[in-house]
Amino acid sequence: MPDMPSGREWTEHERAMWAELWESGQATQWNDSFVPIVAMYVRITCDAFSGRVTSGLAAEARYYADHLGLSPAGLKTLGWEFERESDGMGELHTVPTAHSLDIDARRTRLTA
Repeated sequence: MPDMPSGREWTEHERAMWAELWESGQATQWNDSFVPIVAMYVRITCDAFSGRVTSGLAAEARYYADHLGLSPAGLKTLGWEFERESDGMGELHTVPTAHSLDIDARRTRLTA
C-alpha cells in the first residue's frame, strides 16, 4: 500500500478509508499514478460523510468512484468483473478478494 500524500494532516477516518481502499480488489488494477486520485476520493468522501462538502465536490466524488471502479457503474464502464462462485445452495455471491493477502491471487480474481 502506498503512503498517503504529504502536505496535510490526515484524520484517523481518512487513514482507515485509505487502507481499506488499497486492500480492495479494485486496487489490484491501480498503480502509483492512482495515489492522488485515491487521496482526493478519500478526502472528499470523508468530508461528505461529515456534512462538509458542496454539491460540486459530491459530483467529483462520484466521478472518482467511477474512475477507480468503486461503483457498479464504474465497474461496468471499466469492464471489470469479480469472479463469482456458488455457495452450494445454487446462489451466487461475490468472492471477497480484498481479504486475500496474496496480491497475485487477488489480481487473478479481478479481470480487466
